[in-house]
Amino acid sequence: MKRFATVALVLSMVATMLVGCSECYEKMQKKQDQIQFTCTPDLLTLKGSTVEADLTVTFPEMYFNTEAILKITPVFVYNDGEEIACAPKFLQGERVTGNYTQISRFDGGSYSQHISFPFKKGVVGSLELRIESKCFDDCKETPDFVPFATYAVASGIAAHQTMAHGIGDELEEDGLTDAQALAEGVNRTKNSAEELVLEDNILENEEGTYELIETSFERSSTTMAEAEIKYAISSSEVRKQQLSQEQIALFKDFIAANQGAERISVGNVYASGYASPDGSEKFNNTLSEKRSESGAKAMKKELKGIEGVNFEIAAYGEDWDGFVKLVEQSDIKDKDLILNVLRLYTSAVDRETEIKNMAEVFQVLAEEILPELRRTRFAVQATYAGLNDEEILAAAKAGDTSLDNEHMLYAATLTNNLGEKTAIYALAAETYGDPVAYNNLGVCLVANHEVRAAKVAFEKASELPEAAANVAAISLNTGDPDRAKRYVENSTSKAAEATRGAIAINDGEYQEAKEHLAGYNLAIAELCDNNVEGAREAIKGVKGADADYVRALISMKEGDASEATALLKQAIKAKPELKEVAQNDVTFYEIINNI
Repeated sequence: MKRFATVALVLSMVATMLVGCSECYEKMQKKQDQIQFTCTPDLLTLKGSTVEADLTVTFPEMYFNTEAILKITPVFVYNDGEEIACAPKFLQGERVTGNYTQISRFDGGSYSQHISFPFKKGVVGSLELRIESKCFDDCKETPDFVPFATYAVASGIAAHQTMAHGIGDELEEDGLTDAQALAEGVNRTKNSAEELVLEDNILENEEGTYELIETSFERSSTTMAEAEIKYAISSSEVRKQQLSQEQIALFKDFIAANQGAERISVGNVYASGYASPDGSEKFNNTLSEKRSESGAKAMKKELKGIEGVNFEIAAYGEDWDGFVKLVEQSDIKDKDLILNVLRLYTSAVDRETEIKNMAEVFQVLAEEILPELRRTRFAVQATYAGLNDEEILAAAKAGDTSLDNEHMLYAATLTNNLGEKTAIYALAAETYGDPVAYNNLGVCLVANHEVRAAKVAFEKASELPEAAANVAAISLNTGDPDRAKRYVENSTSKAAEATRGAIAINDGEYQEAKEHLAGYNLAIAELCDNNVEGAREAIKGVKGADADYVRALISMKEGDASEATALLKQAIKAKPELKEVAQNDVTFYEIINNI
């Protein structure tokens, strides 16, 4: 480590000569330039919420008066005059009776001290060691500590941790209710003509990393109507009372209402004939065919006058599947026994024989189950084609609240315009109170840097597991890291991983941060961990003014001031507010006047 003796590092040395007590301090003050001060790191570095450093002060041989007491206080002095004092260190000569650290007059000596103080946003200033002195024993001229000397041992604070995306301060009170803040943020964002740029539904900007929830959408919807005609045993004749059933009337009404309706197509009417599994299999196969034909013929007559109705006829023989289903649903006393027989025997003949051997059981089946299987079943589907993309988007942009929630959410995917997306998600959120709409609205608001409004929107979506990472990210961005940690704990999204890394940077845990990060924030973590090469690798391919600023930092740390100047100028041109950041960045002290 080196002694701070250069103009750049020793900003001031103010020695205040004591008026009296020259015997104690005159020689010490004449040789005070021989005191060595070491600060590690020599550029103070922010870690988490505090600035920390290790100080070592070494006194030469034949220097320290045996009756001297020194009080050395580390003080960081900001350029605006504000000061933060750390705990003082007390030293004593060999003849002093006390419990302070003793320094030998003959051999000299040293002491080390770890200091830390809370970080505030300013980084320009210097760390001073203010030395005060007093005499031991009966020296009446200096009974209290008086100034001895002041040494500047470090200049400025490297606070690149604060440049990480997604780490912010507590929001200032704006006097607005949540509803007012959300409305104002939405109105401002609606006017944006920018495009919302996402990669795999992930938004990354200086406010952090956020996830848009993807929704499914089915343009067409299908409805179905069913009916059936039942037959007497061994018969395929359609009985009149079967055609007077309510379900037959509903079946007819369904086809009549949908056939020829706008955007609706009606499929074929399926007529499926079945027989109960009693009697010979061959007979029942033929019987099921006759039932499907007679049933279709009867239904065609019922649908007479409705154009465009087509039939498909099929026969399925003995309905063992239906038999099993009805037995399972029944409360027949011996149904477990019946089902066991069906599992043991696969042959239709064997099944029927075994069941008939259980005479009492078969009687119940013949009365309650088998009549339900002697039927022709009818089924028809109507498919609603739905609006096309142009119609859906136009309706949503016009604020048409007749669109259902799914159509509104889908409409928002049909445009990349940030203002249009915001308006559509806001419409869905207001109309249906849908948490997905609120989450995605929050992402749009973050894209327009409407942090206060985005926070309100994300809070309304917090019930969704997918939105937990967004609540965590906005909490960190608005100065609530503890809440961010709670919400990100169990989330597995890419956005959550990035937020974990940002939280670790905020805590000063740079090694942990690097396990979760990529790109810009990884470069920041590498810089904070003093890994310049790692930072250069991480920032490769990352575009934007912030990335150019980081590249300028890297160049300065590598000793290339010319490249750093060019990169910094490029960054400031694209993002003028970075000039103020650079003016308060100790890394750029040497070149900032050339920008």
